[in-house]
This record gives sequence, C-alpha cells and structure tokens, in this order.
Amino acid sequence: MYNTILLAVELQHWKRYSAHAMAARDVAITLARGNADTLHVLSVYTYHRAPTPTLLAARGADRQDALSWQTDDLMHQKIEAYTAPLKQEAFDVHIILRAGKPRDVILQAARNLRADLLVVGTHSHRGVIDVALGGTARQLSRDAPCPVVLVSPQIETQRNGLNRMDRKPCRNTG
Repeated sequence: MYNTILLAVELQHWKRYSAHAMAARDVAITLARGNADTLHVLSVYTYHRAPTPTLLAARGADRQDALSWQTDDLMHQKIEAYTAPLKQEAFDVHIILRAGKPRDVILQAARNLRADLLVVGTHSHRGVIDVALGGTARQLSRDAPCPVVLVSPQIETQRNGLNRMDRKPCRNTG
C-alpha cells in the first residue's frame, strides 16, 4: 500500500526520546511491516550560535565550527540509537539528518522522496490553538504532498511525566 514512508521525528532537544517520538516510531513500524519497501527516518535540527566577542571573530568562527561538529555528531548518535529497533525489521531504513527549519525541511524531503505517507508525532507547548495540533504538524497536514499520519502518545504516558522529565531545557508545562 505504501512503498515509501517518511517518519519525521524531533530528537535534538531530548535527553531520551519523547513519548511523541516513540509513538510515531511504533506507528511507522506497524504501517511499514509488509507494505513499505523503504522507511526514511528524518530528524531536523538547528545549530546554536556560540557567544563570541567581536574582537575574536576568527577564533569565534573556529568555536562555531567545533560546536556545529559536536551537534552533528550528537545527532548522528541519537538517530542511530533511535532507529536501531527499525533496522531489525524486514525493510530498508534510511536515515536523513538535516539542519534547518523543520517545516520546510520535512516538506522538501517528502517531495524529494516522493513519499507515499508521512508519519509525524504531534505536540505543542504554545497556546490553546496549538494544543490539539502543533504548528509544524498543522502545516505538514495542510501542505504535504502525501497523506499524513499524526501520532500522539497515550494520555497516561504524558501524565506520567515522560515529556516533562526528558526535555531539555526543562519547561514548566503544568
């Protein structure tokens, strides 16, 4: 039914995987079993700017490069660990890591891959309008070139504090 599935997951700001990432991975596995030729797993991240005094611009550029390399390395480690259970299945798993704006990168990846299905975890810590469906998920469901499966973890998992304990920096959501 679906030959190419794209699982988009946010891993950068979590010490361990969020309940949303775990739920999305479980759904992607279920949908891919026996159907998909390829499961692409995409995580989009950003580079943080190193504070640099203006007098040390050359040294600041070196520091920024080192910080970017550290971020790349950390993201590779996180996505390898996250996809390990997927690689035990009987379909190909392709890892995609990209720096940029999640909405733009996910939409472009779905187009480039000619994805038959996009699986995304949903969450939001913003206003009342975004509580049911986060801003990124809302845009993806509207603009994606393929059907989108929006996955939210069970309420019990969220109440047990997985989302509050694992996120860094920690936000007070309650």
